[in-house]
Amino acid sequence: MTMRTIAIALILTIVTFFNTSQAKPAYTTDQKAFIEAEKALEQGSTREYQKLKKSLAHYSLLPYLEYEEMKENINKNNKQDIDKFIEKYDTSPLSNRLRWDFIRELAKTKNYDLMEQYYSFGSVSSYDCLLLSHQAMQGKPISALSEQIANLWNVSKSQPKECDAIFEKWIDNNQLQQDVAYQRFYQTAHEGPIGLLSYLKRYLPRDEQYLADLWLKVRRNPKVVTRSNFFPGKNLDKEAPILVYAVKRLAWGDREDAYSAWKRTQSRIPLAGAHKSDVERTLFLALATENNPKAVDMAKDQIKDYLADELVNHWKLVTFLRSEDWTTITELYDLLPFEQQSSEQWRYWYAVALDKLGQNEEAKILLSDLASERSYYGYKAATRIQVPIQLNHEPLVISESVMNSVRQSANVERAKELYALGRYLDASREWRSLMSKLDSTQEFQAAAIIANEWGWYNQSILTIARAQVWDDTDIRFPTAFKDDYIKMGKQVQLPPHWLMGVARQESAYGPRAVSPAGAYGLMQVMPNTAKAFAQKFQIPYSHRSDLLDPAINIQMGSRYLQMRFEELEQNPVYASAAYNAGKSRVEEWKKFGRYPTEVWIEAIPYTETRDYIKRVMTYRQVYALKLGLDDDIFEYILSTQTGDNK
Repeated sequence: MTMRTIAIALILTIVTFFNTSQAKPAYTTDQKAFIEAEKALEQGSTREYQKLKKSLAHYSLLPYLEYEEMKENINKNNKQDIDKFIEKYDTSPLSNRLRWDFIRELAKTKNYDLMEQYYSFGSVSSYDCLLLSHQAMQGKPISALSEQIANLWNVSKSQPKECDAIFEKWIDNNQLQQDVAYQRFYQTAHEGPIGLLSYLKRYLPRDEQYLADLWLKVRRNPKVVTRSNFFPGKNLDKEAPILVYAVKRLAWGDREDAYSAWKRTQSRIPLAGAHKSDVERTLFLALATENNPKAVDMAKDQIKDYLADELVNHWKLVTFLRSEDWTTITELYDLLPFEQQSSEQWRYWYAVALDKLGQNEEAKILLSDLASERSYYGYKAATRIQVPIQLNHEPLVISESVMNSVRQSANVERAKELYALGRYLDASREWRSLMSKLDSTQEFQAAAIIANEWGWYNQSILTIARAQVWDDTDIRFPTAFKDDYIKMGKQVQLPPHWLMGVARQESAYGPRAVSPAGAYGLMQVMPNTAKAFAQKFQIPYSHRSDLLDPAINIQMGSRYLQMRFEELEQNPVYASAAYNAGKSRVEEWKKFGRYPTEVWIEAIPYTETRDYIKRVMTYRQVYALKLGLDDDIFEYILSTQTGDNK
């Protein structure tokens, strides 16, 4: 598994175009007729198509046939039919798809007057520029278009070639203001391509063009700022951001070098308070993530600083946990904004700090309150004070009228048929359209129940989250495929509920989920991994689409977790972290020192992996409860140490 930035809401809606290797379901009469009608239309069998289409007049997917018909002959002469379709099926994503098909055709044929009736400015840069150029050619003054052109020009990337003409005309008409030129230059200096930075140099005043040269040198090698003669001191306000950028970049490479560079150079360029604070924040985070001793002094010196910054406060907490400085943890807690004090993380560690300082009764009260939660810190609190871990299941109860209303909506009817046909992308589009139209919490809950009934588990989890309902654990934590997990758990000698917890975090239990990184299925297996494991463990596999078969995916993912578990000292925290971030990163993190396991987890440098571990451990416990199995993972987290001795 490679490191990937997974936002659950994103992965829930990403679906694949491939069919699974499972047997095709038996289709209904309407579904068969629909498939045949699509084939007839594609093959040009007009009479057969019209006959089949007529038989489907009542069918919910009729708009999909009509859409394909419209696409075949889309041009300005069909405007009336296009308008009728867009209006008739305005509840379906097909309406917007046809509108965009028409826009693309109008742009291609340069019918800009008609295009403006359908296009919303700001959607596509190339279309924005084409329409602005058209307006200018029609006689509209460049000055009247200047603000829109400036917004398109002022970005830290090169715009498409369609913008060249209108940009040139805008600049030739002296509409480019100096502050806009510097804004784009400044943005590009920080995050844009170096080639664009060289190009933008010409728009700076002659006496400031040296800044571009300094930026180019720093972008190539940030260490150059340590040279005694690097900064000429001509324009201190605009030279200061170069120093800030360079030290911040150095900080995430060689921490010690960055710290020394900062101490040596900050006196050369007077920095505003915001600039100084920005660098020191980055230096602290960089030092703390690698357990550099300097981070402890910085955390104490700046204990009253950055209090609104949750990430900085997290790493202050970590530095104090590593040194078991319980008194300072309580001092920091008292300084925090109420919203942070109310978080489960801070409630838990404040209670632990009080307990360590001898305030046992107060600590127990706080931990008892937290122990009722179905969460990582709730389960740690329950384990710490030795009370039963709770599932807190509360099933949804929805009125029949609301259920029927949602079930009978056009989006749901279309999504149901598309899902049954394996058209998961179109089904997801219909579902997203439904989400934009639901009004009440009960309607969202009803939709979650419906998706769950279909076996569309990742969509039901996303939908119930939209409803802000957390206690129906049958919907939030489905147990489908549990027999496969139990079987594989025995084979790889890992708890089946751990495997299920990984699947719940990786794909939200979506058998057909495909991540932006190209990982597939329930346990988000990479094709290269699958290919190697197929040979090693005789798992049937010939194509990445096979990973959409739950049985195959569960074998692959379970074997991968087993491999990491065996490679990494049979430590479930290491193995889970490696499943997300890779073995090599875990090996690096081990070097930062040996600490209580729960502290080591808090000190994982990657926020994504840190949160991943907490969720997987929580989901593992939830699935143990749902399967009626014992699990000691939170005992393990509280009673062991993790990491290498320094």
